[in-house]
Formats: sequence, structure tokens, C-alpha cells
Amino acid sequence: MQTRRYTVTVQGRLGTRFAHTFPGATITPGPGDTRLLTEPFDQAQLHGLLNRIRDFGIDILAVEETSPHSATTAAPLDHGFTS
Repeated sequence: MQTRRYTVTVQGRLGTRFAHTFPGATITPGPGDTRLLTEPFDQAQLHGLLNRIRDFGIDILAVEETSPHSATTAAPLDHGFTS
């Protein structure tokens, strides 16, 4: 299976308690939403991440394939925010 990087945008701001909840994803809070930038995932890993988001009852706003070099521009989780 081919791997790709994805950006999953969810509603709300996810805080530090979610840092280890979504392995393989960097969490970047924004104004009113949060972006999860993945490591290279295959389809099974992407579906696993989406299922975990669903299991937490978090609304998914967008799922987009991301260019490989976008991972270097993602801001780390801001530990000042909590949910």
C-alpha cells in the first residue's frame, strides 16, 4: 500500500490531553479547530485515525492529502491549551 501524509481538521481545540491519543499525528490547535498532520500513513492507518476521532465524538471538518514537506512547517502542540 502507498503511504501519504494527511491533514485532518477537526472542530474545536484539542489540548495536551490528546497529545498521545493520536499516534503518528502532530496536533496543531487553531482558532476554533485543530489540525492533525500525520506521518506517512497507508489507508488502514488513516481509517484507524478517523475511527479514533469518531470514537471520541469529535466532528471532522476536512481530510486532505498533504505534501511531504508540510510536516516541517507544522507548529508543535501548544501546551498552553487544554480541553
